[in-house]
Amino acid sequence: MLALVLLGGCASTEVPEMVRLDGAEGMSVAQAQTQPEQARGKAVRWGGEILSVHNQPQFTEVVVLRRGLFSGGEPRPDGGEGKRFVARIPGFLDPAEYRAKQRLTVVGRLAGNSLRKVGEYAYPHPVVEVQSHYRWDEYKPAPVPRWHRDPFYCDPLWPWGYRHPYCW
Repeated sequence: MLALVLLGGCASTEVPEMVRLDGAEGMSVAQAQTQPEQARGKAVRWGGEILSVHNQPQFTEVVVLRRGLFSGGEPRPDGGEGKRFVARIPGFLDPAEYRAKQRLTVVGRLAGNSLRKVGEYAYPHPVVEVQSHYRWDEYKPAPVPRWHRDPFYCDPLWPWGYRHPYCW
């Protein structure tokens, strides 16, 4: 029994419970922009980088630059569609906490498009009526193994295998 408790404590769910939604990433922002009526009401799990936060009396609108998601629902630090969407979150979010360049994942239903200006260009932003969201810590890539950058590391099978650039 003790072993089960200890092993159960070590198990972790990759996806935070609040942003868990299977099969909801299939629709892209571009599809929602071009086909807003077919997209209306569909469940999505999107994430990306926060661009701006606008508080309204009943909700907060967060403009997000869409990025692809890792398997755990965490937004990738770069790449993705390069399209914007609006996450409409009920209640108040402090812009001091939800700052630009932070990463956010939202789960919700599409509610059409909102035409907003980006510079002087009128840009259709798909609106997600958010049911749950998760703000991620700053992305830190995995460290490079020490042997990978060791200048004295040489491949023992050098004449037949990979030649490390620092080998002489």
